[in-house]
Amino acid sequence: MPRLQGVSADAYTKEQKRVADMVAGQRQAPVRGPFGVLLHTPEICEIFANFVDLSLDEERARIPLRLKELAIITVGRVYGSDYEWFIHSQRAVGYGIDPEAVEEIRQNRIPRFSKEDEKLVYEVAKELAETRRLSNEKYEHALNYFGKEAMVELATLIGFYHTVSIVLNVFEV
Repeated sequence: MPRLQGVSADAYTKEQKRVADMVAGQRQAPVRGPFGVLLHTPEICEIFANFVDLSLDEERARIPLRLKELAIITVGRVYGSDYEWFIHSQRAVGYGIDPEAVEEIRQNRIPRFSKEDEKLVYEVAKELAETRRLSNEKYEHALNYFGKEAMVELATLIGFYHTVSIVLNVFEV
């Protein structure tokens, strides 16, 4: 049971209603998960929602959604964020990550990847989630493989999902 319940729709302030409608529209789903809790501070909820919307926009992505979902579940697993895992592991498989690799991550085992980009994203996300740093060797490899813009996008996405994991864990969502 969450420590902090989401804001009830019948109790929304004008600002919460505006942000809740935006979030629901972006996701084509009711406000839930971290957004339910974040709606207590609608200005923060709006920033979170817009970042997620931008990050998962296929047309503007520098990194395929398959790799983003892999990074998200890797971070979520390290943090033990069950909600994040539940939502994004399904998406990772849907975008093409091998279900066996997803299961290995769930069991905290090192997965085998047939694609170099998947192995690299997993290693970058895992190292950052566990150590809060990225070794020079891994940084250079990822930078050379993905390029500057995609590397900024990847690092930002991973950092953002550290924050999401913490919010989910603090409020036991």
